[in-house]
Amino acid sequence: MFNQDSTLMTILNKAADMVVLSVLWCLCSLPILTLGASSAALYHTAVKVIRQNRGYAFATFRDSFKGSLRQTFPFTVLLVLVYVLFGATCYVCWQNPDSIIAGIYVFFSLFSIHVCLAAQIHGFALSGRFRLNRRELFTLIVRLTFRHPFKNFLLICIFVFAVELAIYYPPLLFIIPAGSFWLSSFIQEPLFKKYINYEEDNDISAV
Repeated sequence: MFNQDSTLMTILNKAADMVVLSVLWCLCSLPILTLGASSAALYHTAVKVIRQNRGYAFATFRDSFKGSLRQTFPFTVLLVLVYVLFGATCYVCWQNPDSIIAGIYVFFSLFSIHVCLAAQIHGFALSGRFRLNRRELFTLIVRLTFRHPFKNFLLICIFVFAVELAIYYPPLLFIIPAGSFWLSSFIQEPLFKKYINYEEDNDISAV
């Protein structure tokens, strides 16, 4: 029963790794501007440690976080500014709900938020998984965001469901972040293979 290679122990070890990773992600995301680096590290570690059974959760997350911080910082700042702009515009439209501008904005905002969330999900994952310069990263984000609407919809559904669970059941924060990134990787990894030549056994590959 307590054999390290047993199915039960494998499940328990993976669950423990998810708890460790979720706590690390929450702590490292507290300064909002480091959210990108922590998300990149979480995705990378979820794939390498939980899916591929390689390395250790804490050490892999720590190293990936340090390596992703510089690359993800400008992208994170841009996303924060975009979301703040959305929030401010929503407030203005809420003050004038009967105006034509408010109706146009509702349609525009739904599309824009969908695009931003897809770009965010792919951008952080790519930053954690691959060594890409900014031009390569931007090109891949655009392709992944606009060429795969159905899979992006599924990824956004996972994201929204995870956020709602965390809001209504805060104790689940100990497992939701890592669990949702792990689940999303089953959609994202096949997409990445279409654009990047890499072996699944490689934790980081150069393009």
